[in-house]
Parts: sequence; C-alpha cells; structure tokens
Amino acid sequence: MAFVADTLDDLLRAVLGKLLRVRRNVSATKGKNVEITGAALELRRPRARLSRSETKGTVFSCLGETLWYLSRKNDVSFMQHYISDYGKYSDDGKTVYGGYGPRLFGASGTPNQIGYITRVLKLRPSTRKAVVQLFDKADVVEEHKDVPCTCVLQFFIRSGRLDLIVYMRSNDAFRGLPHDVFAFTFIQELVERFNHMLPSLDCSENSVWIGGPDEGFGVGIGFLDEAVDGSLKVD
Repeated sequence: MAFVADTLDDLLRAVLGKLLRVRRNVSATKGKNVEITGAALELRRPRARLSRSETKGTVFSCLGETLWYLSRKNDVSFMQHYISDYGKYSDDGKTVYGGYGPRLFGASGTPNQIGYITRVLKLRPSTRKAVVQLFDKADVVEEHKDVPCTCVLQFFIRSGRLDLIVYMRSNDAFRGLPHDVFAFTFIQELVERFNHMLPSLDCSENSVWIGGPDEGFGVGIGFLDEAVDGSLKVD
C-alpha cells in the first residue's frame, strides 16, 4: 500500500486516516494496535519535515533526538531532556541498547557508516553500495527493551537527486513516524550538502501501526480533527 505526499502533515493525514479504518488488531510488545503491513511512504519534499499542527508540532523532541544521533552517544539522560519517559527503553537505566547514534556515526571502534556512504557517493555517484545497516543479527540473540525499528538506509544519486530509501520492520505512525522523518531527512540533507544534490525520501515499512482504542486512536483522531476540521468519521 503506497502513500505519497509533499509534506509531513499530508503524509500523516493519509496514513493515520487509513489506520483508523483498519480492523486488523494485533497484540505486540508495545501493546494492542492496528497495523498495515507492506506500506510504502514517499515524502516528495523532504525539507517539509515538520508538522504545522498543534498536535504533532514536536520540533524540540525531533531536534533533540536528531542531535542525540549526531552526538554518537546512546546515553538515556541526553534524551530525557526532550522526552521525559525515555528511560523505559533502557536496559540498565543509563544507556539505550538500540540507540542509533553509534550505529550511524560510529563509536568505540564501530564504523562511521554515514561517513563511508558520503565518501563512496562522491567517488562513485551511481553506486548501489551506499547502504547503512541499523538492525543487526546480534539484536535478536538476547532480549532488550529497545532494538532498532529501522533496518537499512540506502542512498542513491539518480537524475541529479539524492534519494533515500528507508526500510523499517515496524513504525508507530503517530509517535515514531514524525521523529523518523525529521531525523532521516536531516541526515539525508547532510549527505546531500557534501554531494550537491536535491533530496527526496521513500520509506518502506513492513508494519506501520497505531495504538488501539485505549491509546493511539484518540490521539490519531485528534490530529485528524485538527487537519481536516473534524470531517473524518470513525465507526
């Protein structure tokens, strides 16, 4: 199922509108939800990465999470300044096992994958090897409170544009999607600046979901009411 939009708000409205009509109920690690599998989301204007609604105007937490990635750290205290209950994702109360920063930019001997793909795109613009891996085979060996929802980022330079395709195993359409779009398009723009390209973003999601009637439905309807003046009716 494909969703294509120019702005984040348009994308959220399309995805949430569809999810609120879905009757595929799932009970997963983070509770009851409804989901769409095999979803493909395309944001044609990646710089339109912020929501203009009051409901999803999460600029501070989005910026905080992006800066956390850029810091190459996975300490939970950094994120608690922006999202107070972020500690629930920590195994030890100090770090987040699935933190993206060290996986993207390298730390303690791990490779700087973003640095690598930036260099390889400059040397070989038509390459198909500009791939960044976030979800690792080691992530399923032991149980953790948080492992990456993002599997792979793949960058392409085609027709004078820098395209980014993001493959995700799971994504919370209301809470996670706005943060992911902000962070990944920000990183895409950093890579684009080194290669003097124009950006576009595709996101392929194995499962895009929203919490069930006791949680996610209410906030999702609140966003849609603001976006479309209450014209959407949910049974």
